[in-house]
Amino acid sequence: MKKIAFLFLALLLTALSACKGKPAADEGGVSSGEGEKHLIIAANPDYESFDPGITYEPYGSTVIHACYDNLFEFQGSLDNLVPAAAESYEISSDGLTYTFKLRPNIRFVSGNPLTSADVKWSFERAINLKGNAAFMAEGITGIEAPDNSTVIIRLKETNPSFPIELAFVFFSILDSKAAAEQGATNAPDADITDTARTWLDTHSVGSGPYQIETYTPKVEVVLARNPNYWGPAPYYDRITISTVMDANTQLMMLRAGDADIAFNLSAEQVKGIVGVPGITILNAQSLTTSFLLMNRDPAVGGPVADPRVQLAIRLALDYEGIQAIAGPGMNTPMAPFPLGLLGSLPPGEVTGYPKTAEAKALMAEAGYANGFSTKLYVPTSTVVGVELVTLAQKLQNDLAAIGITAELVPENVTISLETYRTGQQSLGLWYWSPDYPDNNSQIAFLPGNSVGLRANWKADQNPALAALGKQAATEIDNAKRVELFTQIQQAMIEDTPFAMLLQHTSQYAVKTGLTGADYLELYQLDLKRIAE
Repeated sequence: MKKIAFLFLALLLTALSACKGKPAADEGGVSSGEGEKHLIIAANPDYESFDPGITYEPYGSTVIHACYDNLFEFQGSLDNLVPAAAESYEISSDGLTYTFKLRPNIRFVSGNPLTSADVKWSFERAINLKGNAAFMAEGITGIEAPDNSTVIIRLKETNPSFPIELAFVFFSILDSKAAAEQGATNAPDADITDTARTWLDTHSVGSGPYQIETYTPKVEVVLARNPNYWGPAPYYDRITISTVMDANTQLMMLRAGDADIAFNLSAEQVKGIVGVPGITILNAQSLTTSFLLMNRDPAVGGPVADPRVQLAIRLALDYEGIQAIAGPGMNTPMAPFPLGLLGSLPPGEVTGYPKTAEAKALMAEAGYANGFSTKLYVPTSTVVGVELVTLAQKLQNDLAAIGITAELVPENVTISLETYRTGQQSLGLWYWSPDYPDNNSQIAFLPGNSVGLRANWKADQNPALAALGKQAATEIDNAKRVELFTQIQQAMIEDTPFAMLLQHTSQYAVKTGLTGADYLELYQLDLKRIAE
């Protein structure tokens, strides 16, 4: 009898313990407190920092956009760019001066008012931190704050995409007083003297509807409402993005009611939940592309550096098979200019590949008839539902058909990013989301530009293409821009250290009844507008 009573008590304690660790369901989403509306997202994020001047990864942008305001933002779709912290703006007749009037009564989470001095300080700090996104501000020659509500920005060249760029989190507006108290500075040597990054990784000093409450690396980031938010109160009191690397676990959480969004599902997983009550599948054409980087520096790439070998690799890939791995709705861009942006050419024709005989002939011409061995670096990440390691295994098999033995080097994304960004990978499987939805962002892939240099592709290796990129970047006539982008893409069919693999379709699942959770490039999910 005592044994039975003891067993019953043990089972009861176990059940109580399990209930304690699981949020209680509430009509306003999964709730962690009585009456509290709590959104839980299960994802496999790639955070490196929540400092707006440093952040360059998609999931970091998701969090920062919810916590900070920009002068402009996209609402609902990429066709709807609207003023945010800016109430209105004017552009000078020569296209070189932008004058912004700020909304009145915007306050930061601290209660401090947002003024033009904060905008000026935030932009100068971001520029002087010299982070990965600092190139976006290279055209700015001056920032002025003549009064509390006016910001004047001067450019050295016309830039048709400048208002779009201002929606990127690099141009987030920080509370300069609160940030300075934590060691932030806009001084010219901020890249050395600014000490606020660690603090900003676990706190936020913005004026958005949410603020960072806690961040536990590899576990979760929790956002709480900003009590001083100037706009309509967000629907949720709290948002948690849980780090759940395994997509099957994400799906299990959604089906059990322990998550409201499962964000990194594969095509096969999506097929398995079609028609499941209480779950809605969302699809969207993403601007995210995946590509194979082939290093142009012989000291790094070895045989891979030969342009003939790079062309042979592009010819040897089974693009239809690659698309099949990723699921329905995928396409393969001709060059790094995704469908959906002004000037992008239609997707490449993938039937007829692989062209093995042509590829082998090029390999022989380059002196590698018997093939060679190299390394293929791949982040252990899932990109828009596609596991990169699985995709790398497909590339490995395709390359073997023309005598290239590619040893896979799977690495944590944080580790692999370092050698990728510094041009130290012979072959690398990577992904790219435009910093802003305009093909000026894609010019980064040209020789001498940021992504081109990750393949050690220098401007003097194709000066004509580099010149086309500079011309396209400043052209304000849309018809001429389309013509220039067409020339660029056609040139990159013949000469490029990149093999474009996929333009992804985003597929994820949400709890039925969730609104505002549609995929929005730049932020992925606009946490400000999700509701039930």
